[in-house]
Amino acid sequence: MWRQLLQYTDTVGRAMVGTAGVLLVVAVVSFVVGVVRASTGQAATTLPFWLITMGAAVVAGVLVYLASRRGDFRRS
Repeated sequence: MWRQLLQYTDTVGRAMVGTAGVLLVVAVVSFVVGVVRASTGQAATTLPFWLITMGAAVVAGVLVYLASRRGDFRRS
């Protein structure tokens, strides 16, 4: 899927996919930090980590969707 997406989209679409990849890494790191803080007894301070995780994942998903739509328009 990723290979086809990068193959059929333009430079802007590739930048969207790259940004989405970075955001997914940020989401995973934030999730892991939140889990570690919660497991060490600091559960009250984990809300920002969960918000970052969810926000980054949603924005990454939207960017991948928009990049795939750009690829569909370019291919047709």
